[in-house]
Amino acid sequence: MFRRRNIREYVASLLAAMGFVYFFATTHAVLFRIAYVLFIAGLGWVVFQLHRKGSSTSMPAAMGTSPSLQFFRSELERQRDVVKNVWPWYLAPLVPGFVVLTVGYARSRPYPAGLASALWLDAIVAVLFFLVWKMNQRAARCLQRTIDELHADENSQGASESNH
Repeated sequence: MFRRRNIREYVASLLAAMGFVYFFATTHAVLFRIAYVLFIAGLGWVVFQLHRKGSSTSMPAAMGTSPSLQFFRSELERQRDVVKNVWPWYLAPLVPGFVVLTVGYARSRPYPAGLASALWLDAIVAVLFFLVWKMNQRAARCLQRTIDELHADENSQGASESNH
């Protein structure tokens, strides 16, 4: 489940980085080139953090069935925390590129047109960031429901075992 998510994110980041490399190579505007380098660096940081924080860990072989359920629950909790807190490690690394890109757009055209296109760009990015944040909040809630169900099952099994 988490492996597929990570692969999807790695592929999307690679495609985006390839796009930014293309844009970098085809523009001569210094601010745009700086923005594209910042985007590539930000995507690299996102991929690194996703691998570090969001990769599945292996269960120690010595665990039995009861500890394996606890291990599974702890993995779900860790993944919940990863998707619940996407701002610092997933979205924030992309902000410098958007800031420089916004300034580049504002300066690339005469006053009202350049500012208007920069504001449209900011609005689109704000909506995209909001949607990514909401999707991750939803994923965190789904993971929390699964964690709660596991907790309830563990408690009901413990209660039934103590009654015997």
